[in-house]
Amino acid sequence: MMGSTNSLFIRAGMVLCLLLLGLTVSYGAAPGKIRVLLFTGGHDFEQDAFYQLFQGHDDIEYTEVIQPRANDAFTNGAVQRYDVLVFYDMWQPISESQKQGLMQFLKDGGGLVGLHHCLASYQDWPEFLNILGGKYLLENGTIDGKAYGASKYKHDEEMNISVVDKNHFITQGIEDFQIHDETYGDFYTKPDAHVLLKTDHPNSSLNLAWTQNYGKGRSVYIQLGHDHLAYENPNYRRLVTQAIRWAAQRPNPISLFNNNDLTGWEAEGNAVWTVEDGILIGKQNENEEPGDLLTKESYRDFILTVEFKVQWPANTGVWFRYQNADKAYQADILEWKNPVCWTGTLYCPGKMFLSMNENEKLVKKDDWNTFVIHCQGDHLITYLNGTKVSDVFDKSSDQGKVGFQVHAGSEFKDMAVLIRKVVLIPEAED
Repeated sequence: MMGSTNSLFIRAGMVLCLLLLGLTVSYGAAPGKIRVLLFTGGHDFEQDAFYQLFQGHDDIEYTEVIQPRANDAFTNGAVQRYDVLVFYDMWQPISESQKQGLMQFLKDGGGLVGLHHCLASYQDWPEFLNILGGKYLLENGTIDGKAYGASKYKHDEEMNISVVDKNHFITQGIEDFQIHDETYGDFYTKPDAHVLLKTDHPNSSLNLAWTQNYGKGRSVYIQLGHDHLAYENPNYRRLVTQAIRWAAQRPNPISLFNNNDLTGWEAEGNAVWTVEDGILIGKQNENEEPGDLLTKESYRDFILTVEFKVQWPANTGVWFRYQNADKAYQADILEWKNPVCWTGTLYCPGKMFLSMNENEKLVKKDDWNTFVIHCQGDHLITYLNGTKVSDVFDKSSDQGKVGFQVHAGSEFKDMAVLIRKVVLIPEAED
């Protein structure tokens, strides 16, 4: 469990200087993402493998801050830019103003996810036990007037994990599992903590993960997570990701395309839709007839991510809030001559273009592209390959289906639209 901080200080310098200047070191920024502030320091860890826990998610971005200066985020205003704090540090010094900053963040509705060795942080601050819901005692101590011995740890143990609450958001899709990890024994868990995971390992305490509320905020602790053998366990990865979403009070993303078949979709018109090697492909039929492919479900406010590629020349696009051919929006995939505009142009039936992308260079004609479409009320924002290409307000359609179009016209008889990813993150309505 214990480790040196020396290897962390070089990284700390540059990253924390940026933080104190009001800048961030973020990964994968996109509209509407859960903003995570990741605290490290005071304990060595396998950095590259650990960071992968937070990478590659459609709805999560993270910034790392490193002790001994990470706690300045509680007093310089930086913490207010984030939705969830993830503690993977093991640190003791914390000033009174920093304590107040952390408590206020949670009371105002912020989220906290504590991992592994952070259970041993802030030994001399009793309120941290109430925030995290438990404590690893570095030495003999007293909790609520009762004496406890020092906690213990043991590396490289095979653990059987039981999911106690299978209906909780954090444990969705997770059954009982095994993991190779470090055990903690004789640590304290608050009696009122809502326990999610337990183990019967003789060197471990019984409870391994729990949740609780703190003011308007949510707190989660997961004991697992010592090294790459834990980080790479798919159940652990899912636990951490879903804990972040729960703490942020956000839903899990919905994968609308399963990369196997057209489950959840229905075709209109005569275009041909197939799935080959995990890719959805749409083409005109042999009589050069068009058509659409639409989800069976409708959606109102959301962030939609679509990865696509086309065989040119092309006139296609991503339908969203599609109610019928006259009431919908489309993020266009095309080359339009009059007026001149390109992929990323926003089309609305009856109004033509609500906004036009006039920058041809944003489009990767022979490679995969990414649309991120953000709908919140009458506010519609579209990004193409990370660049905002539309930002409009329109009331033409307030909800509807997601889909794809194969356009009519003999000039598009050889066109194919290829889709490899369709992920929708629902948003709460105003």
